[in-house]
This record gives sequence, C-alpha cells and structure tokens, in this order.
Amino acid sequence: MKPRVMVLARAFRREMPEAAEPLLTAGYEVLESPEWRLLEAEELVRALPGIDGCIAGNDRFTREVFERVDGLKAISRWGIGVDAIDLQAAAEHGVVVTNTPGLTADAVADFAFMLMLVLARNFRRCTDVMCSGSWDEIGGVNLCRKTLGIVGFGAIGRTVARRAQGFGMRVLAYDPAPNAGAAEELGVALVDLDALLRESDFVTLHASADDANDSMIGAAELAAMKPTSYLVNTARGRLVDEAALGRALAEGRIAGAAMDAHRCEPPGGDYCLRDAPNCILTPHSAFNSAETVRAVNRAAAENLVAVLSGERPAHVVNPEVYQGR
Repeated sequence: MKPRVMVLARAFRREMPEAAEPLLTAGYEVLESPEWRLLEAEELVRALPGIDGCIAGNDRFTREVFERVDGLKAISRWGIGVDAIDLQAAAEHGVVVTNTPGLTADAVADFAFMLMLVLARNFRRCTDVMCSGSWDEIGGVNLCRKTLGIVGFGAIGRTVARRAQGFGMRVLAYDPAPNAGAAEELGVALVDLDALLRESDFVTLHASADDANDSMIGAAELAAMKPTSYLVNTARGRLVDEAALGRALAEGRIAGAAMDAHRCEPPGGDYCLRDAPNCILTPHSAFNSAETVRAVNRAAAENLVAVLSGERPAHVVNPEVYQGR
C-alpha cells in the first residue's frame, strides 16, 4: 500500500499539483486539508488517521494529536517555526519533524525593509490622499543613516543587517545566543534588549516564538523606545503584547508600527490594532515571494520523501526521535 500524505500548508496547496511532484513521483497518494485554514488539535485528530506524513503550516500539533493519531511518521514543516508542534511528544511517538531553514530569509528581509520605508515616508497616507482625489505634500523621515535594532540575529536577522549596510545604518542586534563572528563581519553591535530599544530608530523583530519570548515586547519595552521610533514585526504575533502596542500608538509613545504577524491569524473583527493610529497591518505575507515559495515547497516535499523512504533529512528539529529507532 503506497504512503498517504496530507498537505496542510496553504502556500504549498496554492501551487498544486506542481508542488506535489516529488511526492507523486515517489508514488505517494496526496490529499489536501479539509479546511483552507490552520487546523486545531481536534481537527487534526479527525483528519490524520491513515496518514503517513504531512506538510504542515502552523497547525496545532499538541501532545493529544500524537497520542490519538496512529501511523503518523513525519511532519514536514513548511517554513522555520515549530512552536505549534509539541516536539517532545512527537519524538516520544516516533514522529520525525523537519523544517526548511534559511529559505525565507531574503523574502522576509525585503518585506521588513519595505515596511520600514512605508512607515518612514508615511506611504499609507500618501496613497490615501491620492486615491481620495485630494492633494497634499506628505512628510516623513529618512531611513538612511538611522539606527536599526534587530531582535533575533539568526539567518533572517543577519540578512536584514546586510540590507541595512546599503542604507548606511548603524545596526544593533539582540539575541540570547548571538553569533559574534557574524556580528563582527556585518559591523553589527551586539547589545542587550533594553539598550537596543532605547537607542534604535527602527526595531525589527526576527526572534523565535517560544514561551520565553511570549510578549517580549510589552508595555515596559514600548515605554523604553523613543517616541520617534517605529516597530516592525515579520516574525510571530505572540512576540508582541498587541493591547500594549495599541495603547502606545494611541498615546503617541512610539511613532508607528507595522505588523505582518498577529497573535490570532486571521484576527477577529475586534482586533485591537485594526484602528490604531499609524499602524500598518499585512496578512502574514513576508515570506510570500514566488521564488521563496517554490524553494520551500521543494524542500518541504523532499524532507517528507526522505523520512518516508527511511532516510534522515538534514533539518530534523527533534533529533532525539532517532535514539529510539
């Protein structure tokens, strides 16, 4: 009986059937998620019986999923973050979890700079004026030669730092496990989070979304920022206390914010940032360039084929699973 795989990740599904070619070539039966959204744990329990592997987005793979679903061998995460997967439970139940690091860095870095420029030059107001049939000269500030604070100095954070060189920016970075060699190579000063927030004109978030980082930008952190500074989040919504950000924007304690990642996706109708002043909201699209989607689709499919073929792919995020094999 040929393996059955389920595609949950929407970016992968949009490019079907081309994206599924490695799976179809390997002789697998390819099924799609029953919903066009992220699935919660109970929905995964209902959808995954008889499935050998899946290509997942940020779907909620809790311990309960692994305890109640038999036969699942692999989860190939589309992208980097695995905060929605209980990795320990996956390993205990023999499920290999992989991801695709490094492939989204260029797209996310480009998007982060786009958002910084949109904020700096008041681009939303510019377009609103013209589209309404009005005319006004809209002011802004320069991005060049400002101080940029990068929170999270991994592959994406380092790619952002390279972009900043072209803008002549002074770059600060905070990371609990910093790469000192990369910082020196890129001319980046490694500092603590408080110093970064106090000194930066633009703060861009690229940290991982684990429990330690939940609401790492809250009321106290926003109060530490300059009133002329801007916050950009293209990482995970849970990094920011959205209610505190809304209050900071309403009270003019920071100049503006751009949020591509949101604590609840999609946000509900009562989303507190929807009407916040000088707040740009985008639908978690930083990764979504044509080139990046093709590359990640290929890597995610190849990871799944490798595991189901008995091979060990390069990017296994719960390597302890192999200790029991």
